Amino acid sequence: MTAIQAPRGVRVAVRLAWLMVPAGALLLVAGVLDLAYWASSDAARLTALMKDIEAEYGIPLPAMIRAGRGAVLLVVLGAAGVAYAFLAPLIARGVRWARSWALGTGFAIFLVGLMAIGADASRPSYLRDYYASMRWQGAGDRIPTIEELVYPQWYAWLEDVAQGALTVLALGVAVALIWAAVSHADHFMARGDGGEPDEWDTAIARMRATRRPQDRG
Repeated sequence: MTAIQAPRGVRVAVRLAWLMVPAGALLLVAGVLDLAYWASSDAARLTALMKDIEAEYGIPLPAMIRAGRGAVLLVVLGAAGVAYAFLAPLIARGVRWARSWALGTGFAIFLVGLMAIGADASRPSYLRDYYASMRWQGAGDRIPTIEELVYPQWYAWLEDVAQGALTVLALGVAVALIWAAVSHADHFMARGDGGEPDEWDTAIARMRATRRPQDRG
């Protein structure tokens, strides 16, 4: 069964799942670029310089300074988004384990992405904010050195756009799949893989049971 033959609610979930693929690919590229940069000598010098500034002036390191740890997270999240290229066609055919994996992965990506965005928001996210703090504290003479060592600014824009898009889409996929599974349970039960009900089937069955009295009312 193709996505065109699937019920409308399922088709919406499948389209959102396919959108996860380019968003994940962009985030994967951003993570690889980050890893390559943080493996360079410029990154080591930049980190040492910013830590010296933090110790001397009390200016916290901006969110961009992660020593590669954040880059690994970007790669993992990006790869998870790209994996929807495999899950989307199976969801369209009504395969329940693909629906369950897409649901669980979508929620996980959303939660991790939301925490990462929140962590970035708690620190100076952009270099202009960091530079403004340096000037305020009288460390503006070190800005040219930082500008020589820091990566191109489009790195940060690519990361922000890709991470934000993937986080929002992940929530959209999870919500759409829950709605599709509740509204079109026959698509997954009668036309799916025929396996035993899993934890998502049990939870969705409870949701359908609570809806029936309201629908009759």
